[in-house]
Amino acid sequence: MARPKPIELLVKFFPELTDKTVASANKEASKELNVRICEAIMSDMIRHADTIRSYLGEGAIILNLLAEHAQEKENYVNKYMMEQDLIDAEQNKDTTVVEFCKDALHTFDTTDFTKEICLILIDKSGGSILKLPRENPAKRIQAMMNDL
Repeated sequence: MARPKPIELLVKFFPELTDKTVASANKEASKELNVRICEAIMSDMIRHADTIRSYLGEGAIILNLLAEHAQEKENYVNKYMMEQDLIDAEQNKDTTVVEFCKDALHTFDTTDFTKEICLILIDKSGGSILKLPRENPAKRIQAMMNDL
């Protein structure tokens, strides 16, 4: 199953933004409120990452979007753990995991953790790693909403 594009998720989660029957003033108010909500969630995620990073070192929060229970949805992996996963994947000749681990390690090495954090998303289509900026973390979502 392919991962939905961000714009597809945006329309799915905020259908009022494309609904022709909703007044433009209400759409603007909805955009503003939803951007602030997203920003609050992302800011909380950044604080959480900083707390874990202070104990475990540089790495990424893992957001397991497949987990059924709240306690299984989130975890953290640091650079050492990812290096060990890479060794295991190479020994098992698991090229998909090898490629992912190398990508994650490269992302860790190129991240300025004073300006951004790393997140690993796991869903039915696999895993991906991304950076979340500390300054204006909802900027991308706001830009997509403005383009609708």
